[in-house]
This record gives sequence, structure tokens and C-alpha cells, in this order.
Amino acid sequence: MKIALVYDSVSSEKLTAKVAEVIAKTLRDKGMEVTSAPVGDAKHLKIEDFDALVVGTPTMAWAPTKPVRDFLDGLDAGKVKGKKAASFDTQMNSFISGNANKAMEAKLKKLGMVIACPHLLAYVKSQKKVYHLLDGELQKAEDWARGLADALGK
Repeated sequence: MKIALVYDSVSSEKLTAKVAEVIAKTLRDKGMEVTSAPVGDAKHLKIEDFDALVVGTPTMAWAPTKPVRDFLDGLDAGKVKGKKAASFDTQMNSFISGNANKAMEAKLKKLGMVIACPHLLAYVKSQKKVYHLLDGELQKAEDWARGLADALGK
């Protein structure tokens, strides 16, 4: 199975990229062919040539980042309809932080893609204006990717 994994990572710590790397490695370990790219480098990817799309972003102002929104808006529904998809985001562990996954899943469904499994929320915290993933979040991402691999394999 060929998977495109497209993500944005805006903090200097590149936390969303770290989550994406864990997901990509886990999917590869499960025998899947994964092409992983930051959203700025994903313009060359022909998503129609993949079996599935995984998209990730930090939640910014209660939504996906603008580059991720633009990437999703640029997909041709006629070329991706029926393909499997999944999403993940990184966000502060707060009821007011919002959830980028909701907007991404809505857009993926509007394109006619099939959500393969429930989304992943990876929580971050800020200590002295430096962001960190909460303990256990990378393991949670690995576990999520294993479940995604199982869902994609069905």
C-alpha cells in the first residue's frame, strides 16, 4: 500500500514533524510504502497515485495551518474520491485550543475520501516559551499508526 503523509510543523521544536516521523516509521515497519513530506514540499506529489493520504498539522487558531488548508483545497475530488485518509494534529491540552482534525476530516470527506480510522491528537505543553510533547505522546502516535496500518490493510 502506498501512503502519502503530508504535514506542517511550525514550532522551532518541529513537534508535528516528530509525530509525523514516528507515524511514517511505524507504517513502514508494518510493510507500507510511505512518502513523507512537509506540506511546502508536497506540491510535487500526485495524491491520485497513492492508496491513502495521511495529513497532519498543529492546531493554530482552532484550525489547520494555512499551508495545510491550501494543500487540501488544491486536491482534485475527481482524482482522490474513494481513497482512504486519516489525520493527526498537535495541540495544547486545553479545552480552548480547538481541533484541526475536525476541519481536515470534513475537507477529506467533502473530497469523497474515506476516513480510515479516528484521528490522532498529540498534546503539547509550553515551558518557558518552549514547546514539548507531553510524556507518552510519541508512543501514542506509534500505537495510532499501528491501528491505522491495520485499518488500511482491510
